[in-house]
Amino acid sequence: MANHTENTAPAADQSRIYNRDSFLDNIAKQLGRERRTTPVERPALKYRCHHDVMADKNQDELKDILIEYTQTSLGSQALTTTQAELAQTLKSVCLDYCRTEAGEADDAAQYAGETMLSADPRLLALVNPADLAEDGHQVHVWDQAAGYEPNITIAERAQVGVVFAEQALAESGTMVLYSNPKQGRAVSLLPEASVFIVPKSTLVARLTQATAALHEKAKNGERMPSCVNFISGPSSTADIELIKVVGVHGPVYATYIIIDDM
Repeated sequence: MANHTENTAPAADQSRIYNRDSFLDNIAKQLGRERRTTPVERPALKYRCHHDVMADKNQDELKDILIEYTQTSLGSQALTTTQAELAQTLKSVCLDYCRTEAGEADDAAQYAGETMLSADPRLLALVNPADLAEDGHQVHVWDQAAGYEPNITIAERAQVGVVFAEQALAESGTMVLYSNPKQGRAVSLLPEASVFIVPKSTLVARLTQATAALHEKAKNGERMPSCVNFISGPSSTADIELIKVVGVHGPVYATYIIIDDM
């Protein structure tokens, strides 16, 4: 699945908020009451069972649950590696995808393969893009300064897109991506294969914990991401007669690489 929450502008930048007062005034009018300008206390939940799911699991147990669900229910690949071995593991995964494409092509020579990496500093601190190149395999990095068209053009023709995930949800095999200028949304959406890098320390049980982290960011007045994607394996749909079809509106393949950082 891929859902998103829209951007919440920071309180300090009021100039970017348009027509808020008239919009809220109209809602209050339709409700037949005065507009409320002070915070409303959130009522306490009577039941909090959603917080109890997998609450007793440690990071290694969450990792095992994530891997099993990914490989069985999502039909995708999940690997564990170390920080020291990440570059070699990633290189192997990218080349395997590109070779698969070459084997399916009429003219294999034209499929030397291209990979696009997000420019997330956390990813680039662990992987040198030049180390992934081999035998004509071209590696690109999302370039914010280049603008929209050049980046989209590369992402469209790349066989593999590599991104760094904020969290992974063990229960549903879901990767959580925060959009930011250095991690364009197209990197995980346009190439035929998506590769997600996620530290073991950031694995959580389910959506409950992922949204709690976003709630804390909002409470602390931090700038919220313009888009939050929850991605579970490759693109798929079963809208037509409940027949599952993979790759209709996004990547056909997905690989999760979990960094053992604990």
